Amino acid sequence: MKRSWLTWFQLAGLVAVFAGVRIFDAIVWLRLPLIVAGGLVVALVAVLRFTAWRGGKGDRRAIDAVFAFGAMGCVIAVLGFVPGSDDGLEFLGLDFEGIRERLRFKRFFQMASPILLACSLLPVLAAEWALARGGSAGALRVDARRVRETAGNALSLALGGAALVLIGYVTSALNRTADFSYFKTASPGESVQEIVRNMDGTLEAAVFFPEVNAVKDEVLNYLRELARATGNVVVEEYDRYADPEAAAAYEVRNDGVVVLRVDGRSERLSFQLLLSEARGRLRILDSHVQQMLLQLTRERRFAYLTTGHGELNDPLASEEEPEQPDITESWRPGQESRFDEGPPLGALRELLEFLNYEVRDIGVRRGLGDRVPDDAAMVMIIGPQRAFLEAERHSIREYLDRGGSLLVALEPDSDFRLEEFRDQLGVDHDPAVTLNDDRHLRVTGAVGDRRNIVTNRFSAHASVTSASRRGVTQGIALFGPGRISVAEDVEGLRTSLIVSTDPASYQDRNGNFRFDEGAEVKESFGVAAAIEREAAAEPAEDAERAAVSHMRALVYGDAEIFSDEVLVASQLNAFLVADGIRWLGREELFSGEVVSEEDVPILHTRSENVVWFYAIIFAAPALVLALGMAALYGRRAKGETPG
Repeated sequence: MKRSWLTWFQLAGLVAVFAGVRIFDAIVWLRLPLIVAGGLVVALVAVLRFTAWRGGKGDRRAIDAVFAFGAMGCVIAVLGFVPGSDDGLEFLGLDFEGIRERLRFKRFFQMASPILLACSLLPVLAAEWALARGGSAGALRVDARRVRETAGNALSLALGGAALVLIGYVTSALNRTADFSYFKTASPGESVQEIVRNMDGTLEAAVFFPEVNAVKDEVLNYLRELARATGNVVVEEYDRYADPEAAAAYEVRNDGVVVLRVDGRSERLSFQLLLSEARGRLRILDSHVQQMLLQLTRERRFAYLTTGHGELNDPLASEEEPEQPDITESWRPGQESRFDEGPPLGALRELLEFLNYEVRDIGVRRGLGDRVPDDAAMVMIIGPQRAFLEAERHSIREYLDRGGSLLVALEPDSDFRLEEFRDQLGVDHDPAVTLNDDRHLRVTGAVGDRRNIVTNRFSAHASVTSASRRGVTQGIALFGPGRISVAEDVEGLRTSLIVSTDPASYQDRNGNFRFDEGAEVKESFGVAAAIEREAAAEPAEDAERAAVSHMRALVYGDAEIFSDEVLVASQLNAFLVADGIRWLGREELFSGEVVSEEDVPILHTRSENVVWFYAIIFAAPALVLALGMAALYGRRAKGETPG
């Protein structure tokens, strides 16, 4: 009864056909021989199996029937692949009236052949396995029953898989989906509440929806909760058709509109009327409201990003001719740059736009060598690779003396030196890369991952409000930051080290990505600092202006935290950057969490994606099969009694 070599030949033939069709499709001299040889082997095995079945008797014949009909099914399945391919249709000489008919014909065989192959091959393999477990003398009847039951179970498994394939095909063809995702409308966050509390007037919220509407209920719940928390919101609900005068007064022409008004200035937000279509906007309603409130409560301000020195926002600046136009000079919103889809540091630009800042680039050709514009709310120097010209340094020093706000983010191996602004900023920068052997992000599995350090050590400074509250367990990611220390010999500054490393961190002095005892020290040290200098004494009548006319600066030992990859992937890093911008803009009162109920995508590295792919495709079915086998044999073991 044991003809296992026929099954192995059958598998070898099927593998040869698969290799010819899928793997060596572009190699004609190898593809055709593999397909023909594999097909002949499968057919020969079927002939031998049928010969054994015809000559068998009794239980032996019942066992051979499983192998014979399984082998015949494999032959038909292999033949079915021929009309499912373009080469096969040309070989058969079939012609069709149109492309749609041709595709339907091919898809039928492309679906039917794999299903038939699974329903034929799995019972054969299961029967072979069952025979390997038996075969004792005088036990042919037991072997026949075992083979039939095992082959039947395998056939059920194959049919179940085929049903799932067909269900998936039908659902995709019908284009219907069922949404079982988590849904909850965002609640008013701390930042929105602080903005409303500090308004000079009352926030009027007019809601225009049909009388009965689920989206309207969600919006009203948010606004009423904001009114209860602040006591400075008046909520009014209207039906556009029943209250045409209110619709005309607010200039509303469609349903699903929310109008926020403060001192005659108004902003509006539109929603779809169906809850299923409005879910996405309701999940992040708090961020939309915050953006509208910032536009209502103050004029649009300007943030200037320096260019021409190889910054992250200008990485293609010419090293030989720094005066040349930077790559973002001709860029306008909605237009692609030469470096990427949209301008570099797109996530940071979006964050600034969200906080009601207009982003402008500034370089030698745009006035940085002369004077920083008076309308600059802040200047950002992010990852410069080359030193500034003396005229640029003088312009920035003069801007700081006027009470400006400056953000500097540094990178190692750069010609830019923070010493050029030491007297104004009062901090020193050690560019040696910081590593941590234990607490770091594992991306590639290599020793270089030790530069991807994680820290949750924040001060109580207003520029790290959200990070210090939410980062106790999670922490932010830093990528080889340099050390920032306070220059004790510079007076007249209030300096706070707002972010520090884990005590197990150390600076890699020789670039070997390992801790060298004696040459390197493990300790906690600053990687970001907030600096503040009060302006010179002002006359008493200008006391109010003097209160806000003082220099502020933030210095980070890592510029990669401002990159698109980090700001998009890490919400806590985005909070850190946002709070820093608010502090530089003298809006630290508005710092706080923005509530979002949006589903956060789970991001994996490339190696993790490979692991998840094989785990889903192979490991999960294997686990289910193993559990089923364990349950089956456990049940049989309980039913066995001593002979």
